[in-house]
Amino acid sequence: MVGFGHNVKPRNRPRMRFFNETTSEYVQFISMIFEIMGITLAYIEIRYKPLATRIEAKIMAEETRLKDFAYQLIQNKLSVSLITVFITIVFFIEIPYLAGLFDKIIPPDWKSVEHIVIWSTFPVIFLFVAWIAAIFLGDFVSWLNEFSEGHAIGALGVVITFMGLMGDTYQAITILVNH
Repeated sequence: MVGFGHNVKPRNRPRMRFFNETTSEYVQFISMIFEIMGITLAYIEIRYKPLATRIEAKIMAEETRLKDFAYQLIQNKLSVSLITVFITIVFFIEIPYLAGLFDKIIPPDWKSVEHIVIWSTFPVIFLFVAWIAAIFLGDFVSWLNEFSEGHAIGALGVVITFMGLMGDTYQAITILVNH
């Protein structure tokens, strides 16, 4: 077959299984952190209610500050252009690359350029996701405050602990599948 990209050898990538032991080990550490954070927040809500109220007020104040900053960014045409370019790069270059769609197109001697482009965008992606998560956290805490009748930090602790328990469930399934 003659055409662009047909003479390039595909990279040898190991086949990825969903339930593998390496991922399970990493999930174990992350889920343990979630469980400790969640239990600590629930304990603070039960034993130190004034501290829980201050934590909730700080989360709400940060949400307001981040929303105001986001509104200012949207008003600035340069920042809107930069955000548009960044989102375009992530959705049309980074995600397809990570999915392996460019394996037959990119020559093997471009490895260093690939790594520079991919790893230089990860910090920006992380900051963007953290920023959006902080905004949603404020809204979620407001909802939890209404849902739990004034015990938002304790309810947030229960939700975070549940996320850790989901990681423990993944570990248990990995053990059952592989042994």
